[in-house]
Amino acid sequence: MAELNQLSVATKRFIRKTPALIDNVFNRDPLLAYAKLNVKEDFTGGSLIGENFVYDSMIGGFYQKGKEFDVTEKQVEQQAQFQIKFAEAGVTMSKEDVQVLNKGPEAAFRLIESRMTNAYMTIGAHLAIGLYLNGTRAGFTPFFNGLAEALNDNSTVSWDNNTYSTYGGITRGGAVGAALSSAPTNVNGTIEYNTLEETYGDASFGDAEFEPNLGVTTVKGYSYIKEKFQTQQRFNDTQDPKIGFNGLKFNNSTLIKSRYCPGSDIVTTTTDSNKIAVAMLKETSGNVITAYPALAVASSETLFWLNARNPFFNFYISNDAEFGLGFTGFKPGQGNTKIVGQVLAGVAVTFPGPRYHRQIHGFTG
Repeated sequence: MAELNQLSVATKRFIRKTPALIDNVFNRDPLLAYAKLNVKEDFTGGSLIGENFVYDSMIGGFYQKGKEFDVTEKQVEQQAQFQIKFAEAGVTMSKEDVQVLNKGPEAAFRLIESRMTNAYMTIGAHLAIGLYLNGTRAGFTPFFNGLAEALNDNSTVSWDNNTYSTYGGITRGGAVGAALSSAPTNVNGTIEYNTLEETYGDASFGDAEFEPNLGVTTVKGYSYIKEKFQTQQRFNDTQDPKIGFNGLKFNNSTLIKSRYCPGSDIVTTTTDSNKIAVAMLKETSGNVITAYPALAVASSETLFWLNARNPFFNFYISNDAEFGLGFTGFKPGQGNTKIVGQVLAGVAVTFPGPRYHRQIHGFTG
């Protein structure tokens, strides 16, 4: 250790008594916030989650007097099935730090509080990122059956350049026909107003409750839309009262932005969102996945029109005290003074009616 100079010896150190820890890594995600507040369902137990749906009409039509009716019994109901998924964020500390050193009036901030806050923010970021991924491809099976998988039709690629032949264990295009299909739109260029209007219309099937009420895009995608269309009074600034995030009003929906939404930000290796996503992907997959999925169109953005209402969008979370985003408590390590605990979540996300949602990807301006 180098000798201290006279000023360092003669002057007391300044320790701010109530300093704030500035978050330089996480992003507040509006889609996860919306899901937790508005479409949350308690998972009370069971081996799987069943989502029932109707995929055809009954036999019938106009007839003339005396016609013999077709009385064949026809099945029109089916069930998509999903498994609960598990997530954790660990907190590891040394008893010396917690019980001896980082305490009393000389502690600039409580280390244990910082680590606990970080763990909850970590698992929140992981859940938010997972909403847009899939739960079926190699390395991805521990994840949600998210939007890339849910909003597909088995023939048109999603934002991750993959197609998904099944959803909830049901084959798309099989006996259920197109009942579980939602064809993505690959813009592969600039976003135009007619694309927004037509895709919104594609997900509309009746009055206001059967239309999308939420749109989620990237920060850059949000800027593209605002710069191009707000001056034409086609979008208006608003704040969604259910989550408090600012957005743009379009038809009956609020368009919001997220850095965890797939796009040019989260795929760029120098960004905070990419750092968090890649660390999660590596840990979850055992290093089978070492990078965020490549976009179908490089350096592009995505947008999702969502009917964010039960039963069209369901966010299940265990009602167990620990697996409902609870903490296990600290446990001693073996043969040392380390203490370890985990924030746990038993969660699932389902979109039982994919037609009530639409995916737009590949727009670059």
